[in-house]
Amino acid sequence: MPLAKNMAPSPDFYRPFLLAIFLAAIAIMGTLLWPFRHAMVLALVLATLVHPLRRHLPRPVQTRRFLAATILTLLTILFVLLPLAGLVTLLTSEAVTFIHTTITWFRTGGLTEAVAWIHALPLPNWAKGYLDVSSIDLRKIETLALSSGGDIGLWFLSAGKGVASMGLQLLVLVMFLFYLLAEGERLTELLRKASPLRRDQEDAIIARFKAVSQAVLLGGLGTSVAIGVVTGIGLWIAGISPLLWGAVAVIASLIPVVGLSLIMLPAIISLIATGSVKMAIFLALYWLLVVSSVDNVVRPLFMRGTARMSLVWVFVSIIGGVLMFGPLGLLYGPLALSISFLFLEIFFDAQNEADDTSSPEP
Repeated sequence: MPLAKNMAPSPDFYRPFLLAIFLAAIAIMGTLLWPFRHAMVLALVLATLVHPLRRHLPRPVQTRRFLAATILTLLTILFVLLPLAGLVTLLTSEAVTFIHTTITWFRTGGLTEAVAWIHALPLPNWAKGYLDVSSIDLRKIETLALSSGGDIGLWFLSAGKGVASMGLQLLVLVMFLFYLLAEGERLTELLRKASPLRRDQEDAIIARFKAVSQAVLLGGLGTSVAIGVVTGIGLWIAGISPLLWGAVAVIASLIPVVGLSLIMLPAIISLIATGSVKMAIFLALYWLLVVSSVDNVVRPLFMRGTARMSLVWVFVSIIGGVLMFGPLGLLYGPLALSISFLFLEIFFDAQNEADDTSSPEP
């Protein structure tokens, strides 16, 4: 018996079947895209920040979305990705030089000389008691440091082997960036159709994502770059390599309040150990008066004002994000926590609206 055309599907089977194929499609997409999850998130953040530049392009270009996306993608590669790649190359070279210098310092008896200099300091007996290192096996420390230098060299070798993987991730990032710049508006409308939220709630989520992305990348990272430059100047005056440790200061300063102490305290101790006491005093004053003013005033204003989070939540989100996701947690932490706060606001607003609707009028 032939099947009737346009037969209505069985309601007992139709919806469960649609749900099953929907979940299967999501699972397949997730499995295929999971290796590139970080590249996709970074592409989404970059597209969010770069897309407003489209209105500044010539009008004939604005109306051609693929041409506009190509121009914006090339500008992103030229002014963002290539400079970052060059910076990583320079930092790698500086790191190798630093490791070589440190190993040479240990091999030529630098640790023994530093300990002798500490004993020669004109300090009271009670202070020398705290600085007594006679019970420490200096040979063991030197052996450990030299072996650690070899381990770091092996790490750089293994990191070099991952260049191909990083290149693939970078290629995927650029491809997704182009796709989001070209089809982002259509993709947004498609997601709006699938969303059960109201239009104003969807707009609030999009606006919060843009605000946090701008706060972290343009505000937090931009301020951290300024802090790194200021720190590098102070380190250069004190006779310490400014490029390597200035770049490390950029990363450390992304952690509010305590980040820079991870760089400046070892630098000050190193200067004291090598006999440069005046430079150590200068660097300490420079840190407290100049660098800290930038770190503790400018950056919290960017992060708190744009992302609507207090300094405490900024600190917790960055630390938690780094512990969970590594360096990318600097972005993921504030982004996830801020969006979570927004979802809670939407939930409480919906609950209040439901209570107002259900309450009888007097």
